[in-house]
Amino acid sequence: MKTFPFFKVILVTSISVLLIIGCSKGDIFSVHIIDVGQGDSILIHTEDNINILIDCGDEDAEHKVYSHLRKNGIRKIDMLIASHTDSDHIGSMDYIIDKMDIGLIYITDGDTSDESYDNILDSCREKSLKIKYLHKGDSFKINNNTKMEILSPSYVSENNNDNSAVILIKYFDNKLLFMGDAEKSVESNIISSGYNISDIDFLKVGHHGSSSSSTKEFIDILSPEIAAISCGYRNRYGHPHKTVIKTLKDNDCSVFRTDMNGTLEFYFEKDNIYTKKKYRVD
Repeated sequence: MKTFPFFKVILVTSISVLLIIGCSKGDIFSVHIIDVGQGDSILIHTEDNINILIDCGDEDAEHKVYSHLRKNGIRKIDMLIASHTDSDHIGSMDYIIDKMDIGLIYITDGDTSDESYDNILDSCREKSLKIKYLHKGDSFKINNNTKMEILSPSYVSENNNDNSAVILIKYFDNKLLFMGDAEKSVESNIISSGYNISDIDFLKVGHHGSSSSSTKEFIDILSPEIAAISCGYRNRYGHPHKTVIKTLKDNDCSVFRTDMNGTLEFYFEKDNIYTKKKYRVD
């Protein structure tokens, strides 16, 4: 485990990764891995003030997510995405729908037995929001510099983790991959589908770093420069698994964890990625 000092170049590759203190003028494309404990909530903020929120943590995370959004001056979520319907991803989504101005809301097909799902339906009805469903092959032009593609799911799985929306975002030359809770079978399907997933600059690691995801074959192909893991401090699942950390580090990947650092914020420009805080790196 290591800590990067400020102003130190931490990776020297085609996309340089820097740690810098200070703010730039105007908005900057950024990814925020909000610390919601053992769950996921990810804010993507573009340079032209488009806000995408992927997941909202469990039912106890509502104030953490909402306060982070408000602290960053965000009053509208242009695209709200439920990666899948597990409660640790959608438990507080109804609260965010109630409190925020929501543009579009997307979800994937899957298990609808959890109360959190019904709460989302109720909140959407109250605000006349129509839920749309994500499938493999869907693509979105977020702005002139940013495109989003859905790599999975292509069918409804009995394993609800495998119903996760796997999201590839391209921002200039940066490639960002968000895995939800997708497990090994999804990784294998993505590989066989022939997507260009090599040389990923930023990876949101699947399933909180569980050994059910992040196979060596998959990570070797991705060859990520930065990986972020959202997991609870001393969680009962043992996430992230030591084999996953080893696989990432064997690929010279810098691993950032919410259980070590709290909320993680990464800032993107055409040819570099940086943070404004000093984080511990696994």
